Amino acid sequence: MRRLLLAAGLLLLGCRHQAIGPIKGVLVVYHEDLAPFIDGGGLDPVQRTVTTVETENVFTWAFAELDEFQGPLMDRRVILFLVPDAEYLPEKLEQTGPGLHFGEDVWAVNQQVIGAVVTGGALPGGLSDLLEGAYEIQMHRYVYGSFVSTQMSSPERIDSLAALGFTIDVPKAYSTRIWRPDDGFLQYQRIAGEECLLMFSVRFFPANRELTDSLAIVARETMAKRFFFDASADSVDRSRVTVEPLDYRGMTGRTVTGMWRNPEYLNAGAFTARVLDFQGTRYIIDMEVYNPGREKEPYLREGWVMMDTFRVLGGGDAGD
Repeated sequence: MRRLLLAAGLLLLGCRHQAIGPIKGVLVVYHEDLAPFIDGGGLDPVQRTVTTVETENVFTWAFAELDEFQGPLMDRRVILFLVPDAEYLPEKLEQTGPGLHFGEDVWAVNQQVIGAVVTGGALPGGLSDLLEGAYEIQMHRYVYGSFVSTQMSSPERIDSLAALGFTIDVPKAYSTRIWRPDDGFLQYQRIAGEECLLMFSVRFFPANRELTDSLAIVARETMAKRFFFDASADSVDRSRVTVEPLDYRGMTGRTVTGMWRNPEYLNAGAFTARVLDFQGTRYIIDMEVYNPGREKEPYLREGWVMMDTFRVLGGGDAGD
């Protein structure tokens, strides 16, 4: 049963099309001998989570045995092969580490395929990183390819930001809602569903105090209270917030992710922010998500992808 259906599938490469399936979805194609491993929670150690209003899983799994892997399943965005021996993996995958193999565009365009050899009932180290890396590639292509198509930032929008000393690629799917550069604040919004609103904000002001974890939280909270529409009662839920150190293109700072509450309107949501210091200026780049009763993690990741385009003009790595 070696290379089951894979050699035949490679004949289809001449007529490949775009990969399909959920952005955060992973199709797990497994050898039949590993069914007990999967049923016993064998994938649990590689699952990652993000805590927002609730703890949300990063990956969503779908499953198929090797002999079921055909047709539309071969066009999925991210495919993970779980096998007891590397001989069952597609030949196009290259080994990247002990028990790990990787390939792109094997059966479809914009596709990542990962192979993992299960040895002694354990998955190889580094698998979570490969899976999250594939997810980030898919999200980047979604933000700057699929849902915006040709609607990336216009030259006019880039030029208007450059006049403020920095640039960031905010897709045209986000409309400019608040433009107060004299006060050091900008906000863009995207309606992502019937009850889903995304608010992408940029705040910049003199950094008069050394940045700490607690100050990063307060800075984000103060920004929302002062500038967000009807949000004077907003606060960051201290019981649901994580702060991590960040070193980004020559800038130091913190990544703050968690939950905001507004007791006045009895609502809440998720946010993620990067608080960065550079040459005496503090920048807060923030994505707030209002999507009651539904997942927030993909929208936070959409924000991270956009944040990765942030550049300060002039001055070492930050100006690249």
